[in-house]
Amino acid sequence: MGLSRSLDTAASALRSNQTSFDVISNNVANVSTYGYKASRTNFVDELSQVYNYGTSANENLGGTNPYQVGLGVSVGSISYDMTQGDLETTNRALDLALQGDGYFIYNQNGNEVYSRVAAINKDEDGNLVDSSSGAFLQGYNVNTDENGRIIKNSDGSNQVEASMGNLTIDPGTISAPRQTENVMLSGNLNSDAETGEERSTSIDIYDNLGSVHSLNFNFSKSENENEYLLTVNLDGTEITLPESQIVFNQDGTLQSPTSINITTDLLNTATGQNSFDTSKSLSVSLADPDNVLTGITQYSGSSTATAGQQDGYESGSLKDLSVDGKGQIWGAFSNGQSEILGQIVTAKFTNSEALERTGGNFLDVTPNSGFATYGTAGDAFPSLSVVSNRLEASNVDLTTELTSMITTQRAYEAAAKGVTTSDELLQTLINLKR
Repeated sequence: MGLSRSLDTAASALRSNQTSFDVISNNVANVSTYGYKASRTNFVDELSQVYNYGTSANENLGGTNPYQVGLGVSVGSISYDMTQGDLETTNRALDLALQGDGYFIYNQNGNEVYSRVAAINKDEDGNLVDSSSGAFLQGYNVNTDENGRIIKNSDGSNQVEASMGNLTIDPGTISAPRQTENVMLSGNLNSDAETGEERSTSIDIYDNLGSVHSLNFNFSKSENENEYLLTVNLDGTEITLPESQIVFNQDGTLQSPTSINITTDLLNTATGQNSFDTSKSLSVSLADPDNVLTGITQYSGSSTATAGQQDGYESGSLKDLSVDGKGQIWGAFSNGQSEILGQIVTAKFTNSEALERTGGNFLDVTPNSGFATYGTAGDAFPSLSVVSNRLEASNVDLTTELTSMITTQRAYEAAAKGVTTSDELLQTLINLKR
């Protein structure tokens, strides 16, 4: 019956607009959900019933168009708006967002899932986990030896293992002590000083175990012009120097030596212990050979020569964490040092719009999303950066959604009117036999 077709057509419109309203309602519900991407319903018309395919033109008559009646509407697809959401400030170091195309990687119950959100907590074992589900954030951890001590690179930085796993920051992580290997002096020695006039300065240095020792420098004006004599003692015990005469040029700049090397054997002898690593030595810089004005000078005026810098430090306990744009996790320690303790790994997909929404702000791969490509922000993915103290807000435009809601409501009402009108026509037809 022809009227049943209009009922089916109107019913298809009701079903399709109901789906559209479901999508709109879900967008509105997630307007404050971090990392949420808005979706949109795309309608397609149903196959038309063709009664006549029409005719072509000839010399006597023009052509006629096909005679076809549409059979309604259906949902063709649901699209996702993958544009970047605003980054909202949270002032929490382990709240992380991504600027650019990419995803954080999590291990949830043994399955790899992905998210635009990283509101991270530390659990009792030091694992970095998603605050709502406990899923493990994935990345690179630092390498440790059999004693659990972090392995260092040749430049003294922590060695990061290029093998992805659960990111873990051991609560007991310490910054190992560093033996002092360089001391730098600067300032002036009075050119008008009398023979025997002295200038002393001291600085604390550290041995291989992080113990503090007082290193004292004493400059004494020599009877020779433009010359001072240098003596050094450690914790009150004098050290025999390879060179003790400090000679200046006529213009007051340092002539020689620009640095003095003190073996750690001499340091151990002075302390009476073997706490200084003998494979290292202590270099005392009196001036930069390429810029002697930065070191010790001999000008007229008061003596201000000072031992101002050294590169050793004691051990320190972990105080705080921070994350940089490359996803490197930095630990701030009580000894004033900052060290890399891990790095977040990110993922990209050929077709991220095809990822399956599995709830909890997580996504999973589908046949059309492609497999994940792994890398670190700023290096493997130059256009991607990790932003700390921020979370990505939903990209739902509430004005657009409320407007779409009104349009969908009217379309649903019109489809419903089609149902009731078709019903009235059917009733009229049935009444013809009375």
